[in-house]
Amino acid sequence: MMKTIVLTGAAGNIGKVLREQWSDGRYQLRLNDIKPLGEIAAHETLHVGDLRDADFCAELLKGADAVVHMAGIGTDLELDLLIEHNLKALLCLYQAARTHAVRVIYASSNHAIGMYECKTEIDEHAAVRPDSLYGVSKVWGEAIARLYFDKHGVESICLRIGSFEVEPFERRHLQTWLSHPDMQHLTERCIEAHNPGFQIMYGVSANTRNCWRQRDNPIGYHPQSNAEDFADRIAGIPTRGGPLAELFLGGGFAASDYSRKT
Repeated sequence: MMKTIVLTGAAGNIGKVLREQWSDGRYQLRLNDIKPLGEIAAHETLHVGDLRDADFCAELLKGADAVVHMAGIGTDLELDLLIEHNLKALLCLYQAARTHAVRVIYASSNHAIGMYECKTEIDEHAAVRPDSLYGVSKVWGEAIARLYFDKHGVESICLRIGSFEVEPFERRHLQTWLSHPDMQHLTERCIEAHNPGFQIMYGVSANTRNCWRQRDNPIGYHPQSNAEDFADRIAGIPTRGGPLAELFLGGGFAASDYSRKT
């Protein structure tokens, strides 16, 4: 039986790619965004609405198998916007997931651990070290996911997504790149996994220089792309944000508004 998947942020960078990758109709898609999505296919339905509306979220998730939550603010903007779209909206979504027993695949971010130095190897159990208020909002999201699993049994897989690009284009990406095919594979493994419970997964390709170590991999994610294939072209291109961006995993997010004396 075809699974019904809610895709929030369907007009966003990752949402558009996933929608295109699933254009073969392997899933029945409920597309959500506040932006235009164009014409829809036979396996798609359009649900325009605000995720801060609890009633809208409840109706959106009713009867779904999973929600791939890619909506929200994707950069370090004003605190008020982060609270509205990365915190309040997420809480409404989890309330709906609790009501309808829907699995959540949550777009967290590498910026939840962005203040680790690039030379430091960490796994998914490392303490969070956000590099920005945006990163803090993603830590908050992971905590909500943990809470709703422990208290209500809502299955959640939090994806600490790296640098999602068609191809890597700067030195930092040799560590952090996530290719489009690997993102598709990762998301589908999250959807199809049997009883994953609560998990944190690094959304990163099989990069030779990757320092994120996935200790537990219950969903069977096996990336195929490797940024090292582009090393001759990009190893000499500095990371945007200056010397501090080269030092920390969060790149320019970590370098921004940095005043610590070392």
